[in-house]
Amino acid sequence: MIEVDVTLARPGFRLDVAFSTSAKTLGIFGPSGGGKSTILAIIAGLIRPDRGTIRIDGRTLFDASRGIDVRVDRRRIGMVFQDLRLFPHLTVARNLRYGSGARDGDPDDLIGLLELGPLLDRNVGDLSGGERQRVAIGRALLRRPDLVLLDEPTASLDGRLRAEILDHLERLQDRTGRPMIQVSHRLGDLLQLTEELLVVDGGRVVGQGRYPDLMQDATVLPTLRRRGVVNRLRGRTTEAADVMVISGTAIELVTPSMERDPERNVVLEFDPADVALARHRVEGTSIGNQIEGTVTRWTDDGVGVFVEVRLGADGPTVAAEIGRESLVALDIEAGRRIVCLLKRQAIRIL
Repeated sequence: MIEVDVTLARPGFRLDVAFSTSAKTLGIFGPSGGGKSTILAIIAGLIRPDRGTIRIDGRTLFDASRGIDVRVDRRRIGMVFQDLRLFPHLTVARNLRYGSGARDGDPDDLIGLLELGPLLDRNVGDLSGGERQRVAIGRALLRRPDLVLLDEPTASLDGRLRAEILDHLERLQDRTGRPMIQVSHRLGDLLQLTEELLVVDGGRVVGQGRYPDLMQDATVLPTLRRRGVVNRLRGRTTEAADVMVISGTAIELVTPSMERDPERNVVLEFDPADVALARHRVEGTSIGNQIEGTVTRWTDDGVGVFVEVRLGADGPTVAAEIGRESLVALDIEAGRRIVCLLKRQAIRIL
């Protein structure tokens, strides 16, 4: 259990946040300047708040009223900074050793998991962005921390390297089971890696919970809209280059063509505004995907209506953004059978 209740006042900015979570992976999301990275720095002990408490699994790291402020090196927290803070003149091995002091476990296992073995004798300054990021993650994890904090781990990476780092982080979560808190301005990255979201705006928490629930919260939607709401599904390739299957279902999606071996895992991303709804299947249309589902709930945040639809009988849910006129015309209500229409060109394959 991670418990944070702190206040920090600085000229022109005030952070006042309180949250607790037992999730193994928590994502902190919100606009730039909202306080996301400051929260990580406070938990790590790099910034001292004016008041409050921080506890991890019942262990008090900070309590202003009791005069407790555990030193950074004794908090048992690993942190991956946005600027990495590696030593470019040192080899990968020496950078990793700088962060070690390992408690339990096999460092070779972690090095293998991050595919750092072939890089150990190379200088960090000669590595690619993705390779440097893996070194920074390895250095943080080699201490076997009780908690790992990641500040924008994919911010400076392009699509291919970003996907590579996300894949490595996902494998690390599965293998190590260590709690992680990740900050990102990319909502899609957080949806791939975290169970729960903490939405922060203007130095305060505006919402916490599972993403589908937050999308149905009219008080949180304005913040989500400012950074771009998105649908994200796991899928797998088929023999056809332009057909993907949604994981855990038999539902097929026609997508942009891509050359990958069949039965490979992929991530499919598309915007709620690109999902149209109809009461029945539509004949004579160029839209390649028409998927039957059931409305589970909807919300109106004053700008538009977000309708949550469960695909098939027991598939994943997606969100469709429609106008109020369509809400009335389609007689949208929970339990209503509906057809989701999605153009193939609207789907992004990651």
